[in-house]
Amino acid sequence: MVNFTTFKNSNHFLDLKKEENCLTEKGLKVYIQDSNEGLSRLAISLPKSEANAVKRNKFRRKIKEVVRGLEINNIFYIYIVGTKKATKLKYRELRNIIESHPKLN
Repeated sequence: MVNFTTFKNSNHFLDLKKEENCLTEKGLKVYIQDSNEGLSRLAISLPKSEANAVKRNKFRRKIKEVVRGLEINNIFYIYIVGTKKATKLKYRELRNIIESHPKLN
């Protein structure tokens, strides 16, 4: 089980949003980078233009459950960007996409 907190400032995002940290699949972009802090950080983004508030919140809840369920021992920064297509993914599909990121293996 992974414990995490949210990003506090934009400097974390600038370092994280690089092509070598990104995995894009089925309308979902997953950025993962090793961290040298004591706690993993998670950020989830889904633009208003992609879905209404109910769908955005449901997407965030699914992503948080997937990240909590990961069996990893390292500490990571995780930034997930979704699209309208990604909001329709099931829990199992989200989990498979996130677990397939090369930095987690």
